[in-house]
Amino acid sequence: MDLDTSLEELSWIPRPRILALRRLALETVGDLLRHYPRRHEDRREFRGFPREETTGPVCLCGEVAKTRLMRFGGRKIFEAVLEESGAHALSQPLTCRWFNLHYIQKMIATGQQLVVFGRVKRKGPRLLIDHPEFEVIEDDEEILIHFRRITPIYPATEGLSQRVLRALIFRLLEQAPVASADVPLPASLSDGEDENALRKIHFPQNNEQLHKVRDHLVLGEFFRMQMQIAAARAENSARVGCRHQSHGLLAEQFIAALPFAFTGAQQRVFNEVKHDLQVASPMNRLLQGDVGSGKTVVAIAAMLLAVESGSQAALMAPTQILAEQHYAVLRNWLDPLGIRIALRTGARQEDNAPLPLFARGREIPGSARVSRVGDSVTPSRTFPQTDEGRGERCSHRRLPHFEKPWAIYAVTIGTKKRRCLSPKARAIALDALRYFHTKRYELFAACVIPDHVHFLIQPWPKENDDAGNVVFWSLKELLHSIKSYSAHAINKAERERGVVWEKERFDRYIRSEPDLIEKFNYILRNPWDSGVARQNEDYPWVWAPEDDRRKESPFPRDAETSTRDARATRKDDDGAPHIIVGTHALLYEGVNFTNLGLAVIDEQHKFGVAQRAKLTSREPAPDVLVMTATPIPRTLTMTIYGDLEISTIDEMPRGRGEIITHLLTGDQLGEAIAFLREQLSDGRQAYIIYPLIDESEKLEAKAAAKEFEIWQERLRPFRCELLHGRVASPDKQSIMQRFRAGETKALISTTVIEVGVDIPNATVMLIENAERFGLSQLHQLRGRVGRGAHTSHCWLVSSDKSTETITKLSVLEKTTNGFEIAEADWELRGPGDLLGTAQSGLPELKLGDLRRDAGLMRKARQAALELLENDPGLDRPENQRFRDLIVERQGQTFSHVS
Repeated sequence: MDLDTSLEELSWIPRPRILALRRLALETVGDLLRHYPRRHEDRREFRGFPREETTGPVCLCGEVAKTRLMRFGGRKIFEAVLEESGAHALSQPLTCRWFNLHYIQKMIATGQQLVVFGRVKRKGPRLLIDHPEFEVIEDDEEILIHFRRITPIYPATEGLSQRVLRALIFRLLEQAPVASADVPLPASLSDGEDENALRKIHFPQNNEQLHKVRDHLVLGEFFRMQMQIAAARAENSARVGCRHQSHGLLAEQFIAALPFAFTGAQQRVFNEVKHDLQVASPMNRLLQGDVGSGKTVVAIAAMLLAVESGSQAALMAPTQILAEQHYAVLRNWLDPLGIRIALRTGARQEDNAPLPLFARGREIPGSARVSRVGDSVTPSRTFPQTDEGRGERCSHRRLPHFEKPWAIYAVTIGTKKRRCLSPKARAIALDALRYFHTKRYELFAACVIPDHVHFLIQPWPKENDDAGNVVFWSLKELLHSIKSYSAHAINKAERERGVVWEKERFDRYIRSEPDLIEKFNYILRNPWDSGVARQNEDYPWVWAPEDDRRKESPFPRDAETSTRDARATRKDDDGAPHIIVGTHALLYEGVNFTNLGLAVIDEQHKFGVAQRAKLTSREPAPDVLVMTATPIPRTLTMTIYGDLEISTIDEMPRGRGEIITHLLTGDQLGEAIAFLREQLSDGRQAYIIYPLIDESEKLEAKAAAKEFEIWQERLRPFRCELLHGRVASPDKQSIMQRFRAGETKALISTTVIEVGVDIPNATVMLIENAERFGLSQLHQLRGRVGRGAHTSHCWLVSSDKSTETITKLSVLEKTTNGFEIAEADWELRGPGDLLGTAQSGLPELKLGDLRRDAGLMRKARQAALELLENDPGLDRPENQRFRDLIVERQGQTFSHVS
């Protein structure tokens, strides 16, 4: 047995346990041994029952004295009364309660010894714990695994109790070679390897040993991560770049013509970028700045440096609307300098010509961003044309329990009972996959073998939900469509009946460009590698997007897409453009960059890893500048952004009005309404924001559509209009034009105005049910006001008086600094929520906490940088053991752009 041994091979683990372990993504011995406890309970000696409430959860042990099941209306409450060991006259029993969990009464009986974990509260004379974690202590041969020791408590699932999980891990620790799981550490981080680290983290002898071994394992996780980040930095520095030598005259003319002067922060960041452009190694820099801090003008000045040196520059935006907005801004500022600018999106291609969206001559702010993720986005057709990687079969799993926007999946569907598909049936299956390509998903590659199908798929946006958020096609929906569409046609063609396909399987998410390359090549070579086709024999049931680009597709949708791509890649007859602005169309094979020297990527977190890498993986390597308006907590700059240089615009332009934030409860709304009417009477305008479009039975939140009529009455005679995600695009534009022109005084809306709306005359932002929004989203919404010279006001209305809500909203009341808000959000929510899909390619952290263990991360980062600086090739004998930490993911990208 070793760490890679499948748990299915261990005969002593019952099949039901195997299935339950799979729900936790535990499939091998190593997976289970690295399923670390989420906490430990000291069961060596229990404290006496408390006499009063406790501020935090406590671990207690007692005997069940009595139980009862009560009914109140439609609710059932099960109670178990515990008495502590050695109870006396002054002892007070402890009551544990569970609401509407009737199955609990089948698990707890009088006379049992129970260990419970929860916060004790007082209600009248009684001490209560509601919904405590509990475990029944059974006096059997395994009691010493679960009792009279420091006991691990694990993340568990239905059908897998703490007792069962603990016993499985305990037995594996006795049989498996756990020493091989330890990550090697340099001498600066450790006194040496701890061969019993895994055993100690699960079953420590004492608290001191637990703290020590946890730090050891966390350092191992962090050191592995930092070695890969440091290697990525070194790899990027070693690439062949281009020196952009110029006098900077274009940039100077542009800056001098601006109606405002650069802030000190803008000038500092511009100098940093200018220095990077002048050196031979390619720039890999992240530009972060608060809403309205002036990132766009710095990026334009940088592009002019590249243009003057004889290179092209590209500006990639995540949506068509934002790309068009950037194009209009660039034309407004750069046409006088004679700069040729081209727009390349999936639906529009222009060269220095006005766009209908901006043809009214309105001033377009440089920092505006107008679209949520998925709006008007045509995902890229990105797959690499590089040397082929190894085509290995990958372990398969059932569909994921959660799905990520823009994720790419490798999927396999086998035929039922290994039914052999005829050539005609294979063609039907391939046609079915291609039919939904560019309709519901992006298809990167597909291969139909006689008894199964392989394909790479990226689901596309489907619609907006009631809150205006983009909903993507789910894998379940897509695969059902593919299977049902093809199965009917196959049975009809072969004159058979019955089920054609078995349940699909999927490989893990495609997390990086090399991963995509490997799966892409594996699928396209599968017929020959598996022996279905002989070498050099034609096999027509393999498909990649180039097949449709080389010849006109018989599918109407594909033909339309090919025409669109041909328009998107048309070259300027009067000379190549100096700057190309676009969306994913910039990633298409046919877009010819004559000499791409600088790639600027806006709103970088909205792009997938492979999509960004497609633009930046050219040789010679272009310089890369990515921009984000979402400030990044300092700890993250050492991790997921560790291979980037960071530039920060931490100073706002002058002339911006102050924003004052107020917290209100629902019954104080009249105060805000009176103030709002005063502002409208003075000629100002207002936004009124709701979390929902329509009312929901499941959510206790107000909805914009219903409240709109109420606000019309409240603000009469001032004109109000309603805006949300389900309003048709032409109507949206008309509504926004009237608001910009001042005809509409109040806009009742959902979060569709979160980004990209810049109305200097709007000075009031009122947000209902503010507790339902995240801090960063509230900060973005608040950023819609304060864009003129007048003082602005943001009213946060919430009837939730919980400590958590008051603490969160108070952050916005105290500061308008996005960086302080980002740090507060980090403290309130923790790293799990903030990382989201940003962890592209980095090793998963199973034990380390980026917030709690920031000190250990700094130590690991310093050690990795020193190691690779002193021995870049890890050639010294004592350092060769660290090579595996890099080789295991060699060539993968770790940040958003590297």
